[in-house]
Amino acid sequence: MELLIEKAPKRGKVNVILSIVLLVLISRALMLFTGYIGMNLFSKSSQVPVYMQNVPGTLSKWTVKLPGELASTEKLRLEDFIKFDTYSYLKIATQGYDKFRMDEPHSAANWVFFPLFPLLIFLLGKIFWFEPAIVGMIVSNLCLLGALIYIYFIALQRGLSERQAGTVLLLIVIYPSSIYYTLPYTESLFLLLSAASIYYAGSKKYALAFIAASLSTVTRVPGFINLALVMGTVFMDEGFKWTWRYLKWSLYSILSLIPMGIYLLHMKIVTGDFMAPFHEQSLHWFRYTTIPFVNYIGYLKKPYFSTPDGWDNGFIAFTVSTAVFIVFLSYLFVHMKKLLMNKHELLFFVYGLLLIVIPFSSQPLFLVSVVRYMMVSIPLYFYLVTLTEKWENARIFYMMLFMILQVFVTLGFFNGYYFVI
Repeated sequence: MELLIEKAPKRGKVNVILSIVLLVLISRALMLFTGYIGMNLFSKSSQVPVYMQNVPGTLSKWTVKLPGELASTEKLRLEDFIKFDTYSYLKIATQGYDKFRMDEPHSAANWVFFPLFPLLIFLLGKIFWFEPAIVGMIVSNLCLLGALIYIYFIALQRGLSERQAGTVLLLIVIYPSSIYYTLPYTESLFLLLSAASIYYAGSKKYALAFIAASLSTVTRVPGFINLALVMGTVFMDEGFKWTWRYLKWSLYSILSLIPMGIYLLHMKIVTGDFMAPFHEQSLHWFRYTTIPFVNYIGYLKKPYFSTPDGWDNGFIAFTVSTAVFIVFLSYLFVHMKKLLMNKHELLFFVYGLLLIVIPFSSQPLFLVSVVRYMMVSIPLYFYLVTLTEKWENARIFYMMLFMILQVFVTLGFFNGYYFVI
């Protein structure tokens, strides 16, 4: 991190870091407050609401029974943060990967969850002796803080003003699924490694960029896109004419595959299948490689509010997806000349676009999880700020949309609704 801020004036970098820390604290506190209020005002997805009869003469004869005294309200507990994929990450951190063979009949295995995040929980758990879930949340929030610091300096690196850089960070923390940056999930870690890859590649610190991108490949599936970005940046910076320095970059590229190689080798030992994490996706986790945007087009043909199993709220997912598509398409239209004339900008655009395309290439029927998957596309936030620099109303619209939907997602998460996954 010191390499990132060493060029900033000492007083300035302290103010930047303190401001980002404050942004993280305020945004997380407001999110927890929303969850607390929602748990006491609205019913749980898996519980029948309790009704009470009002006194005669009131507007309604029956109403939902709400807590009376403040002391009787339901408080946030550690268990309220442990949902969905968190169980798998914590199990890997404490017990390792499921140990049965790929060719044996088995239930959904946790092989599909990549190892870096649970490994960090395991290692830090040995030092601090906290509950694994608490360690996971500490890791996620620290990674979010580090990611925002990197992204702030990437914004300055790309010529944005300090005010614009601050707006980029604000958009990230109010994005509809940003609650996952605080939970024992991989989003914060992946965002941090992606931001580090972009920053160091842009600073020509290729070794650090390769390290960050390499680690991102064992954090989430799209990590290979970070690796492609770093490789592409090296080629564009160094030129396509052969020099002996390419031996060094080639060595970096080969070494960057080691973390994934170790993971797949472990999978071979455990399951008998090198590609078990990917084969298991379609076998038990209902993830299938498809033509991009088949699920989005399917929604246009047959709109739905919620799937029968409750895992997808199509209206929210479609709304956010459309808002994101508009940003990328608008940027392509407005800055077409810039993208064609500047290969680095074109690479950055393709990089961000791929992180959007992948979520729409793994599920042919519904829009499950696409809102959460798109949140780590860093170019999205830069393009939104750039496009709305002269259209303040458009920026306000996106901020309001993000904040309103974030409230819904946060309420849904703490009340156990599946569509927030």
